[in-house]
Amino acid sequence: MFFFNAYQLLHEKRLIACIPLFYVSCFSFVFGQVKSNDNYHEWFDELVGVENTALYNGIGYIEKYKVINEYHKFYKTTDFLPGSIVYDKNYYSGLEMKYDLDEDLVVLNLKNGSRIILLQPIKSKIERFTVDNQLFINIHDSLSLASNVSGFHEVLYENPDFQLLEKHQKKRFVRKGKNTIYYEFKSRNFNILFYNNNYFPISKRKDFIKVFPEYKKQIELFSKKTFPKSNYRQHLVSLAKRIHQLNTSNSK
Repeated sequence: MFFFNAYQLLHEKRLIACIPLFYVSCFSFVFGQVKSNDNYHEWFDELVGVENTALYNGIGYIEKYKVINEYHKFYKTTDFLPGSIVYDKNYYSGLEMKYDLDEDLVVLNLKNGSRIILLQPIKSKIERFTVDNQLFINIHDSLSLASNVSGFHEVLYENPDFQLLEKHQKKRFVRKGKNTIYYEFKSRNFNILFYNNNYFPISKRKDFIKVFPEYKKQIELFSKKTFPKSNYRQHLVSLAKRIHQLNTSNSK
């Protein structure tokens, strides 16, 4: 009975055609040593080979644009960063990945034996991912499309009432050198508040007041006290936290 339950659990966690009996036996032996979900998933991928999981259901990635300076198209850096992903309803951790802000896609640095594969997972199958400890969700429902909001958004702050999101974008520019053509990418980010099944653009405290007019005085007072000379993004997060406190107090 134990072997059957172990097989069932493995099957639910990863889409795989079959698991040899000795794999299941190994699972029963070491299962008690696994102390966290992340450790479990990393152990499973190592056991069956990540190339045998649904994560390899993607598109080969090829770089299209030549960049010669620091104005690249990726999130934070051109280097691969540590991350995780929920893909095709399965969770994978311990990955190396980059987030392409020009085309709004994820690039994975995967190993297949001695080979390195740059893979672009199918976007519609990505539910969420983390890169360098930052969480991104994939928005692609009918409500978001009607609001002209779609794609990957960083979750800056969330609670049971609302989410404060940031859309990371980079616009592409063609540059001509003496003997070559290259590209530069410039950031153009914006923020969105998802509240009461609606998406609201957020860039300043007045936008919060439009959504929560009942807290106008509290928002203005809090904003004047905490408005930063830099890091406006953190200021928006602080405002969102304050509004959540007001909501919580009023609901008691």
